[in-house]
Amino acid sequence: MHDAAIDPPRSLQPGSCSLQSLDQLQQDEERLAMLKETIDFLPIGAGITISDKEGKIVYVNQAEAAMHGYACTELIGRPARMLAPEAKAGGKRINHRTAGLWKRECLNVCKDGKIFPVQLTSLPIRNAGGDYLGLLTACEDMTQRKLCEQQLETLAYYDSVTKLPNRALLMDRLHQALALAQRERRELALLFLDLDNFKDLNSSKGHEVGDKFLQEVAARLAGCLCDSNTLARLGGDEFVIVINPVPGEEGVAATAARLQALFAEPFIIDGEELYGSTSIGIALYPEDGRDVESLLRCADAALYQAKSEGKAGYQFFSQEMNQVTMRRVALETGMRQGLARGEFYLYFQPQWDLKTLRLTGAEALLRWHSAEFGMVGPDEFIPIAESCGFIFDLGDLVLREACLHAVAWDGVCPGLKVAVNISGRQFRQPDFLQTVASVIEETGVRPSSLELEFTESVIMERAEKNIDALQALKKMGVRLSIDDFGTGYSSLNYLKHFPIDAIKIDRSFIADLVTDSDDAAIAEAIISMAHSLKLKVIAEGVESDDQLDFLADRRCDEAQGFYFAPPMPGEDFTSYVKRFSGLEDDSKPLSVAG
Repeated sequence: MHDAAIDPPRSLQPGSCSLQSLDQLQQDEERLAMLKETIDFLPIGAGITISDKEGKIVYVNQAEAAMHGYACTELIGRPARMLAPEAKAGGKRINHRTAGLWKRECLNVCKDGKIFPVQLTSLPIRNAGGDYLGLLTACEDMTQRKLCEQQLETLAYYDSVTKLPNRALLMDRLHQALALAQRERRELALLFLDLDNFKDLNSSKGHEVGDKFLQEVAARLAGCLCDSNTLARLGGDEFVIVINPVPGEEGVAATAARLQALFAEPFIIDGEELYGSTSIGIALYPEDGRDVESLLRCADAALYQAKSEGKAGYQFFSQEMNQVTMRRVALETGMRQGLARGEFYLYFQPQWDLKTLRLTGAEALLRWHSAEFGMVGPDEFIPIAESCGFIFDLGDLVLREACLHAVAWDGVCPGLKVAVNISGRQFRQPDFLQTVASVIEETGVRPSSLELEFTESVIMERAEKNIDALQALKKMGVRLSIDDFGTGYSSLNYLKHFPIDAIKIDRSFIADLVTDSDDAAIAEAIISMAHSLKLKVIAEGVESDDQLDFLADRRCDEAQGFYFAPPMPGEDFTSYVKRFSGLEDDSKPLSVAG
């Protein structure tokens, strides 16, 4: 009633009343009076109004008046349409000759001008002869219900942290965008964004800071996009952007570059400057896929390629990537099955002391001989294990098996050490120290026989926090070394405080040190610096007499490489240990390969 014009039948309009008998009018008035008294008596919480055939209010209950900010007396005799905004005053007209129960949602207006949603239920009032007398309307305030509906919609379709569309809403919009692109025969671009090293920030700074960082990232990304594009958060540190329409491949590339440039400036979180970067994978419709699932899969493959090439870059999808992705997924499944089938085992490469010409230890190297894929190199399966979290299972296997071998060799060659590579994800595990302690206790290995190797980048990632963890390992009696030294960035200020026993010169500097003066200078500088810090130096990848002579002349402490022996299975290394551990110093050959 409040939002519609009243159009009573012609026979009931003013001027035709003379056609009705006074008796009929009295009956009608009595009928309305009884209706009012009945409504007053009933415990009704809704607002109730009765308007006459001219649309004027002849009755209003207290709930209706209070809902709109009036006293009941202020509404009697006034048009019912005053309770609806002016914009709604011209609503559709109802034919009361045929109208029955009528429900609708609309807007009403309070005395102070406030507009609010209501649900109206109206029923025409007729006399015994069926003539229209007026309209009875029940009014329910929908403000709270609408607010709850909005909150439920927000929970269902929007991310709680960034307030961006979530996966559910993204999928809906993406399906609509693809359907439109197909009808109009035009392109669409899907961008997958992954924040580089966000998990480290989250674990080191806490989830509260991590959430604030995500909010700042979302705000910057949103400010870089136009209204026709969709920005969504899939969860974690993953964002998706739908570019529609596509400004050509070059335009998409320019957009990706702009998005990455947003991370050049630091993010100020609680007064602290935090830096980040993003890797982006791009898939195009219809070139890379014609349905949502295909596009998402292709964008994810392109993202994986972008991260594998050094992060902070973007990649368009290609069929070659698809083949790589399929193999990566197959290898991930194969690794889990292979561990149960015992397909993983250790090889060991010996390490020699260049001063005493003694066999000092070996580096444990993980190998995988898959029943399905054959020999799979660690350069291929280790990054996959890192990304999917399987590295924890493999890391435990390597650590335990290496310690068991060290126990066996200790009886043959006392003091022989076994070096085990520790990945960044392993080291960051909260229970890493407990795991190492448990393995030492369970295997009975002499702690000094175990050497843990960390890459330069891993150890410097959270330098201040890592110092405590490394010192805890040293208290256990474990030896510590930095692997691939020279390929990352180390602060000497931190390095001198790390409880490190040795550093390993990366093989990339050893390969050409005889012919490349720069590599020679770097190797010599590393040896000199390490000795000044009272650290031992181990050279990796030694393959020739010239390399060995260079290192020996510069007083490098130890070396390993094919010059001495290639990596070998545990049984072969046992024989190797027995072969060389009993020789006198002056009878040990330096060239022991073969």
